[in-house]
Amino acid sequence: MLQFLKNAYREVGIGASLLASAGIASAQAVDPFDTALTTVTEKTGEYAAALVGVSAVAVVFMVAMKYVKKLPRAS
Repeated sequence: MLQFLKNAYREVGIGASLLASAGIASAQAVDPFDTALTTVTEKTGEYAAALVGVSAVAVVFMVAMKYVKKLPRAS
C-alpha cells in the first residue's frame, strides 16, 4: 500500500508539473491578431507617404496637361 501511494504521489507530481509548464508556455504566446494588426499599421504608414507622393505627381501632371492643351501650337 505504501508503494502504491508513493507511485501515485509521483504521478500526480509529474502531471502537475506538466500542466504548470504548459500553462506558462501558453501564457507567453504572442497573439497572432496583435502581430497582424501591428504589421498592417506599419505597412499603412509606409505606403501612405508613397501614395500621397504619387497623387501629387498625378495632380501636377494633369494641371500641366490642361495648360499645354491651351497653347496654340501644342496640338
